[in-house]
Amino acid sequence: MDDEEGCSLKIELIRGFGEASAKAIRLASRGARVILAGGSPSAFRRGAEQAIAAGAHHASNGPSFLRMNSLQRVMTVLEGRVPDRVPVCLHNFLMACGEADVAIADYRVHPKAMVRAHLHAVEKYGHDCILLDADTTMLAEAMGAKSECAPGEPGRIVEPALRRLEEAFQLRPAIPETDGRIPAVLEAIRLLRETVGEEIAVRGNADQGAFNLACLMRGAEEFLMDLLDRPEHPAIAHLLEVCHQTHLATHRALKRAGAHFTSLGDSLAGPDVVSPAIYRRFARPWEERLVRELAADGIFTVIHICGNTTAILEDFAQYPACGFELDYKTDAAKAKATAGARHVLFGNVDPSGVLALGTPERVEEVTAALVRAWKPGGRFVLNAGCAIPAGTPEINLRAFLEAARREGRYA
Repeated sequence: MDDEEGCSLKIELIRGFGEASAKAIRLASRGARVILAGGSPSAFRRGAEQAIAAGAHHASNGPSFLRMNSLQRVMTVLEGRVPDRVPVCLHNFLMACGEADVAIADYRVHPKAMVRAHLHAVEKYGHDCILLDADTTMLAEAMGAKSECAPGEPGRIVEPALRRLEEAFQLRPAIPETDGRIPAVLEAIRLLRETVGEEIAVRGNADQGAFNLACLMRGAEEFLMDLLDRPEHPAIAHLLEVCHQTHLATHRALKRAGAHFTSLGDSLAGPDVVSPAIYRRFARPWEERLVRELAADGIFTVIHICGNTTAILEDFAQYPACGFELDYKTDAAKAKATAGARHVLFGNVDPSGVLALGTPERVEEVTAALVRAWKPGGRFVLNAGCAIPAGTPEINLRAFLEAARREGRYA
């Protein structure tokens, strides 16, 4: 029935049922009886049932802290507000492929394989945010570098596009809708949004930031030597500009395809690889420019840098509003006091030493301690510090999620 004054409503659970779910919550909050029907994946059904139950509680007990669905939970954090509990995002494409019996070689190029892996994972674990990440070579390939993919492993660049720095002047920005494997990722984002609608957050990873992408295009060792030997060479600025334009266009295309927010990796810009001085001259300006340009388009983005970023946390604190996904090596207390004061923190449980190789008890202990440290004031999405290994035990990931749900409640 369509009359909101009635006493019951039958909701058909179909792909993208956010509008019907919202209507069900309104009815439940007025004391109506709501029935869920249809064949929607159980993760979406659970979210609707929880929200409807919260609405019914509101009707019978007066004002309460209404339980959010996963998308609401994540977006509340990105807006700088406090959710009902700490949301969880999993950097899990390797593990997801293994559990869904999807070959990495297929996942890299076929949108339906990407979607199948991630829907299988969110159905199984019920996390709040799907992170769709192809690998770290997608943009470099689209701009002319060559990669290969060993069985069961993500791609790697085996031949940079530039043999000489001066060849950078011949480059053009990639076009996300047509070049390389980027269209496959865009299609996967569209398919995911058709399925999850407004129930689960979709984070589209735009691959590598300008600095990292320049390293892949030139070869990391060669580009870093270029920066040391001839930092004023105009080809360096040109290469970074072309990489930035490719990267920026990819973020925008991901958003148009349906991603709720985006992210990037710029790990070769971190202190484990280059000095803070190199980072401040050749990486930070491009990252900050990207954040500003995306914000002007209404796009929130998250920057991931592997390794120990403690030495540049004060720099992060000065960026425009964005998120930082930090590795487990970074000082968690200092991160909360600096970058975490005004920016959203993602991370940062050790994916290998704790999640993959630790005991469930150790996983719960580490996760609970991090949640207690980063939870106050909101601005926190729990994740691993980097990609979760393929062989991570299911019992460990469940311990991670249970610790988040137990320790992460705000009300």
